[in-house]
Formats: sequence, C-alpha cells, structure tokens
Amino acid sequence: MQLEEKPLMRLISHSNPIILHHWDADGVISASTLASYIGQGIEFESPPFRYVFSREYLEILTSRAENHDVVVVLDLNLSSKVLMEISSKTNRPVISIDHHTTNDIPRSLAVIYYNPAKDGDPEGLWPSAAHVIALLTGSYDPLLISASIVGDLDKEAKNNRIYKKYMEEIGLDPEKDYDIPKNCAMQVWGAEALGKIDIIKNLPISLAYGGIDPCVALMSNPILTTLREEAEEELDNLIKRADNKLEEVSKGFYASLIDGNGRLISKISRALASKYPDRIVMIGYLAHSTNDASIYIRTKRNDIDFSKISIKLRSLGYQVGGKSQLNNNVIGIEITAEKLNDAYNNILNLIKQELY
Repeated sequence: MQLEEKPLMRLISHSNPIILHHWDADGVISASTLASYIGQGIEFESPPFRYVFSREYLEILTSRAENHDVVVVLDLNLSSKVLMEISSKTNRPVISIDHHTTNDIPRSLAVIYYNPAKDGDPEGLWPSAAHVIALLTGSYDPLLISASIVGDLDKEAKNNRIYKKYMEEIGLDPEKDYDIPKNCAMQVWGAEALGKIDIIKNLPISLAYGGIDPCVALMSNPILTTLREEAEEELDNLIKRADNKLEEVSKGFYASLIDGNGRLISKISRALASKYPDRIVMIGYLAHSTNDASIYIRTKRNDIDFSKISIKLRSLGYQVGGKSQLNNNVIGIEITAEKLNDAYNNILNLIKQELY
C-alpha cells in the first residue's frame, strides 16, 4: 500500500511511533530528522547488524512496540515479507520510508510503503533516505542532510545536485567545505563499522532532542572519535588486502574474498570500484565484530544493469539490497557467516552467466 506525501505525513504526525532505523549515518539522521518533526517522546530501535530478522529480535521489537501505535521503518530496505511479519507480530501498522532500488513492494493494507527511488534513481534525485524525509516534513537541518548523502555516496556526493543544493542552502561550498559533512557522517560510521549497536541506538535521541547543533554533538563525542580512528586504520589495511587479492573472473569482472574485524564491506567495495572505474568489483567479506557476512557487487559503469541479477538472487532466497544511480550501481547481499564461501562461489557463477 502506498500513500501520497500529505496523507502519509498527517498519519505519522498524529501517531505515537517507534522508529526502527538503519545503523548507518543515513539511518541515524533519517530517524533524528523525522523525530524532530514529530516532537518529543519518540522511541528508537536499530536492529542487529543483519537484514535477516531473527525470531528473537521480533520478540524484542514486539515488546518495545507495545506502548506505540505504529512502527516506522527508515532506510532499512527490508523485504515485503519481513515488513508484513513485523506488522503481524507487533499487531501494529508499519510505515516504511526508503530510497533503495527494489521490485519487492508490500501488497498489504497493514504496510504503508513510500520509496520514490524504488524503480531506480539514475539522476541521483534521492541520494539518501534522510533527504526523502526532509522533503516529506519540510523541516530539517541542511548540514545534517548533507552528511547523510555523503555517508551514502562518499566522494560521489560532490557530483550530486541534491547534495549541492543543501550545502549551498547554508552558504557552504560543496567542494571546498566537503570535509564538514564528511566528518559528521564518519563519526557515525566508526560506531557502525565496529558493531557498537547500543551507541547507535542512542544517537537519534541526542541529535533530535540534545539542544545543540547535531554535527557539533557528533564531532565533540570522544567515544565516537575513538571508534572512528580505529575503524579508519583497519579500513586502510583491508582495502590494500582486498586489492592485492582481486582476481579477474572474466573480462572486466574482478572479485576477492577477505575477512576483518569491522563492518567495512561497503567502503572497501566503494574504494576499489572508484580505483577501477571500468571494472565490476565483487567483494565477499566476514566481519568478526558482529559475525556478519556480506557480498557487495559494485561498479561506476553506467552501461551495467544489475536489476536482473537482483531479481535472480532474490529468487534463490538471498536477502538483497542495492542502488541504481549515476556512477553508483551496487548490490548488497547479507548472508550468514557459515554460508559465505558457498554463496560467494554461487554468486560469482551467476554474474558470469547474467552479464557475459
């Protein structure tokens, strides 16, 4: 079920929601932006570091939702099956607001789904979920929304006109002042990378209700700074290792399988796709900090269509997310650690069949 903007915001603003948000900078900023619009008293929850919801976590969410009349899901790209399971288990309607490319749209009156980028976003008009929410509410912090875009696009944000609009709105130069939103986003990223879910859960509260500039609050947090420094050091080492292990599977398609401590797969794959813009890069990765495994396929090439691969992967039972944007075509697959090696080999073969 989908609602247009005004009826959707009337519904949210007159509800008492629990906000379930992604654990990255965009998810945290999305949650705080929506909470600032609704007002005080919002409760926040961020799921464990995987997209596959366990029965145990659904029980936790059900208990948390007892004092709320709606569950709002932000930037999580959950499957329609999971969204309907959340509604059924909590006995609450679910509102999902997202910006990821997908063809898996819920067909249920209990789930309201809003995603202007669901069919793809080749022009980069929906670079972050926080931007979607900013347009819905009309109430936002431009620097914080800029940080959400940088968190998702990294250096590619400099070429994004939506990012430029927010930066210029507050008198900042999108190029020269890029490090301001970048540093803001990286403070959240450090906690995400090292699996500190309890810290991430509390961030929307401090950003929405803390009473000081949100980016200042993030940058002045010594715990976040320490986590960021640890994550950055490990990321540099893992990018080098993944690069050294890249093997050509077929013409223009390279892959490597590595492991490390932090949840760093997205930035590893982004760095290598940027280094080799004519390649399709696939990285399989095990994060020991959370015992989560992921496979990311990424390319800056715009002549590649990942949609058929995504559909095929979902038909095989994989939990798949992704984006189809200018210079940022990506598929992310979340799997269990035990299945990483088999999934890595199976997906290698699938890509060769679909693209070559």
